[in-house]
Amino acid sequence: MEQQKIIDEVNFYRAQTITRLLFESGMITVVEYDKLSELNRQSFSPMFADLLPKTLDKSSNQR
Repeated sequence: MEQQKIIDEVNFYRAQTITRLLFESGMITVVEYDKLSELNRQSFSPMFADLLPKTLDKSSNQR
């Protein structure tokens, strides 16, 4: 794996972690979480993006 791909993977993980923490603290809604997650995928193009959930499971995390 080339260096830029590794950097993109790390940056995606960081961005997605921040997005999840914002949601869990109630600072963003499910819709905002989903939009940010999509932007994270587009910005960092994680290698396994197709395997990641596209939206938050709304049945277990309602806000």
